[in-house]
Parts: sequence; structure tokens; C-alpha cells
Amino acid sequence: MSEEKPEKVEKPEKVEKPEKPEKQVKIEEPAAEAGKLSNKELKELKKKEKAAKRAAQKEAAGISPEQQEQLAQQKIDKKKSSVTNTNLKKQLSQAVYKDEDAKKIPALFSHLETREQRNASSPTVSHIVHPAILTLSLNVASHQIVGSTARLREMLKVFKAVIRDYTTPENTTLTRHLTGHLSHQIEYLKSARPLSLSMGNGIRWLKQEISLISIDTTEQEAKEMLLQRIDDFIRERIELSDHLIIENSSHHITEGCTVLTFGHSEVLLKLFQHCVVEEGKSFNLVIVDSHPLFEGKKLLEGLVDTKLKEPEVENPSDSDEAVPYPRRSAPRPSITQDKLKVTYSLINSLSSTVLEDVDLAFLGAHAMLSNGYLYSRVGTAMIAMMCHRRNISVLTCCESIKFSDRVQLDSVTTNELADPEDLLANIDTKHPPQRKSMALEQFIKSQENLKKEPVAARKQGNNGKKEPVADGSKAHPLKDWKTIPELNILNIMYDLTPPHYINKVVTELGALPPSSVPVILREYKNA
Repeated sequence: MSEEKPEKVEKPEKVEKPEKPEKQVKIEEPAAEAGKLSNKELKELKKKEKAAKRAAQKEAAGISPEQQEQLAQQKIDKKKSSVTNTNLKKQLSQAVYKDEDAKKIPALFSHLETREQRNASSPTVSHIVHPAILTLSLNVASHQIVGSTARLREMLKVFKAVIRDYTTPENTTLTRHLTGHLSHQIEYLKSARPLSLSMGNGIRWLKQEISLISIDTTEQEAKEMLLQRIDDFIRERIELSDHLIIENSSHHITEGCTVLTFGHSEVLLKLFQHCVVEEGKSFNLVIVDSHPLFEGKKLLEGLVDTKLKEPEVENPSDSDEAVPYPRRSAPRPSITQDKLKVTYSLINSLSSTVLEDVDLAFLGAHAMLSNGYLYSRVGTAMIAMMCHRRNISVLTCCESIKFSDRVQLDSVTTNELADPEDLLANIDTKHPPQRKSMALEQFIKSQENLKKEPVAARKQGNNGKKEPVADGSKAHPLKDWKTIPELNILNIMYDLTPPHYINKVVTELGALPPSSVPVILREYKNA
């Protein structure tokens, strides 16, 4: 037994464990023979060898070294442009703005984006935005351009300037690069206000037209083609549509009737002007308005500025023909003096006495949804409901460009949150809010903070005497409403009107029921 044990111990000795350092010596020998090169230098040598092999293959294929350098530089430029384009949207999506006022928004509306949150993402894109887009976004944010049709028209005109100044980069085509370039302009435009549904339809149409341009078309021809198509779109889908809507709805207004409308609509202003000036009708108009935009005042001003036609002279006398200078004609009166009797009322004073003599109601539209609901300025649903309960016909004038495939059952899921300060400012003056730009507001706040210290020192020097309180402070009891924990103020822009409150939807295709919206959408898609 004692002899078998050493035999088992000798077996691992045959493995010869000390041979391992000999393998290490074999590995170290080539490193010494390689000229004492480090690992980094070896990698660089391998890269140079691979680059030399590729250059030799390209030279054999007929590509000169200068062409190889140009191709390499083009690849680097492509990578840089792709990185900037892809990172742009990532920056917009990852930009987190901590809005202190967001705590004042109830949980039911917390998913809606505030104005401050939209402005937080604008500086990341401003360096590639066209100056015309900057001007348009400022006018839209300050409520200088209000209305779905007006915003669509101005946006298309600005896109014409963007396309006119656009140049296609090297090694790209206009059909592929221009859509991305327009997307950056649209992203900045969204920071002012969310896009209307008609603007979304116009953007989709324009991108489709860009994709249909042939690759073989030169840049100048493609730009001229797009500019001409935009002009045709504005003329056919906006101007001619309004003209047909006026023809289809003017026979509803009869001599001596009373018409009610809400806010301001371009097509309704043209309709009332056409009925008085062109057709010579006399009727009564009730304009219902609401705070804070007071769009009904814009409609009233447009009617007051409209003049009657000059009377035609059939047989001028001979003495008139002999006069060497033209006679001064008397100033034409406004249509509101003789033909049109206008009553202006706020929505909170709308009662049964106002609706007692109303024969029909004309309403404007921000959009018509696929399920027949009317998406329009907040307050429209209440007026339609009151007219429906009194058996007053409700007609909506809406262009087909405002029709949408969207289905919506309430005004909470999708809406627009305006600045709540607009509801508190200008309460006594009753003027529409004049919103300043974000940079100007920040400058004003900084200047107000600088003025606080001298004011405090002045108060200490008055020996305890109270300074007189400004009269404006009494008119604003909710000036510090943000400090009240249980008070929330929301400025909702739109509401939904059910289809059973609407009798007809007057479009360029005729007067149709609200349930025919999907049919019109289907016809345009097939066309």
C-alpha cells in the first residue's frame, strides 16, 4: 500500500508545471523582435496597411487619390448632418422645462402643454429657422393673426419664402432634403401656438407635392413648380371655397330677418358684406362676443368699414360732360347706417330676450371632425345649445380644408391652453391681449427686480407713512392668484359642439348634414 501512493503522486509531476514560463518567453520574443512597438503603434500600422490596400484597389478600379479624398470628406459631412438632424428631435423630446405654474393646472388638463413648455424647446432650433418663420411665430403668439384660415394662408405664404431661399446641399436631392428642412421650421412654429387642423392638412399636402417631384427635375424648376402649386392651393381651397360658401348660404338670409353669430370668421364677414352690398338686403345682426380675445369686435369693425356701392348714373347731362375736372362725390355711407342693424352683446348677457327675435344662427368653424362634431372657439357649444332649445336653425360655414379624420368626444382630450393671465388682464378696458415675446417678458422681469431695492429704501425714508395705492391695484383683486393654493385659472381655447345641435354644414360642395363629413374626406382622398 505504501508503494502505490508515491506512484499516484508522480503522475502530476509528468505534467511539468514549470513549462508555463517557457510559453511566456515565446510570447515575449516577437515583441522584442518587433522593434519595441507599443500596442497603439501596432494598431496604427495595421490601419495604415488596410488603408493602403484599399487605395491600391481603388486605383486599380480607376479612382484617383484626389477623388478618394473628396469621397472621404463627403462621408464625414453626411455623418455630421445626419447627427445634427437626428439629435435635433432628441433635444426637443428630452428638453424638460420645470414650469412652476404647471402646479396650478388641475390633473384633468395636466396633459395639455402650456405656453412656457412650448417656448422652452424653441432655442434649440432657432439657428436654422428662416426669418419669415420667426416673424410669423411672433405674430401668432401675440394674437395678431387669429383664425384657422388666416393662419393657414400666412403659413403657406411664409413657406413660399422658405422654398425660394432654399438651396439643396451637395449629394442630396430636393425631394428628400426639403421635407426635413421644412420640418425644422414647423417645429419652431409650434412653439408659438399648436398647429390648427387646417394647417396640418396643408402641411401634409405640401409634403406630398414635394415627394411627387421627379429626381431629374432641376432645383430651379422644382422650386417654381412648388411656388405655383402653393398659389393654386390658396386660390382653390381657400379663396374660391369662400366664394362658393357665400353663394350656397346667402339665400338663407332674407329681407328683414335677424341673424346671430359668435366671434369672428372671415367667411361670415364676407357673407354679410355680400348680402348687403351685392344683393342689397336689409337685416339685423346680433354679434355675441367673449373674453379675452373679443374677436366679435374685429367682425364689427370690418362691417363698419364696409361702404355701400355708389349709385350708377344712367344718362349724364351735357353740362356734366363739359366740366374739365371730376366732381367730388359724396362719401359713401357705411352698411351699418342704412342696411344693417348690428347689436353687440357679450356671451354672459345672452338671454331669452336677445334670442327672442333671432331667426337663424351662423357659426364659424375651427375644424369639423369625422364624427360630425364641431371644433370651434370656446362658447360655440353653449350658443348652439341655446339656439337648439329655442328651435333656431344653426348653420356652420366651413371649408373642406378644415375637415379632419380625427374622432373626439370631449374637449378635454385635445385642446389648447392659453395663458391664464389673459383672462385677468385688461378686464376693464376690454381689449384683446397683446402678448409679448418670451425674451421681452424676461427682460421686463429682470428690470422689475432691479427696481425693487430703491423702492424699499424709499419706503423706509417716509417715516412710516404709507404711500398712496395705485388705482390699478383695486381693479385686479386676483393679481396674486398664483399664491392662493386652492385657486386654479384655466384659459381653454376650444370646445366641441354635438352634431344634433347643427342643422347644416355649408361647404363649397353645398349644404350638407354633419354626418356627411367622412364622405367628403373620402372623395378628396380618392381624387
